[in-house]
Amino acid sequence: VSDSSGSTSPKCQAKAGGAYDYPRLGWIKRTDIVPGTPTYDNRPGRTDCAAAPVCTYAEELQNFANWYSYYRKRVLLMKTASGQAFVNLDERFRVGFVAINVPDDNWYLKIDQFTPAHKQAWYDKFYQTDHISGTPLKEALSRVGRHYAGRTDGINTVLNDDPVQYSCQQNYALLTTDGYY
Repeated sequence: VSDSSGSTSPKCQAKAGGAYDYPRLGWIKRTDIVPGTPTYDNRPGRTDCAAAPVCTYAEELQNFANWYSYYRKRVLLMKTASGQAFVNLDERFRVGFVAINVPDDNWYLKIDQFTPAHKQAWYDKFYQTDHISGTPLKEALSRVGRHYAGRTDGINTVLNDDPVQYSCQQNYALLTTDGYY
């Protein structure tokens, strides 16, 4: 932001007020997508439109529908990104699922070879998992560590199968969250 004398040297702007109401997010310009506007041409970097970066009304509606379906909430964004991360895994991998802070008993899928059937069960459980307020990450990591250690007491009474097949196998826990700790 230049100062009142027109100096081009960088100046610091207050967090709120003026043209920069949300400076942490950068410059944001609202664009209403309305039927009367046939094309939208202020879309630098867009590659999903037939005449990119110019997008038609229909393409903009589809873009919004995609955003709404997959990204409008942090948890949906996390599920979309995590689901895409697992798509190329196959039966060479062993994968399981443990959810944290869910309101029902549908939170566990044993670690097993990622065959097409197990992969489908994993995705079904992953996308159907609902959540409630709170994110007990320390307990979740403790539960997984205890599971790999063969502990089936306390918080691990449901995890009574042994995920370890070989003494030399590598084991990992991937913790995903919607952003709040």
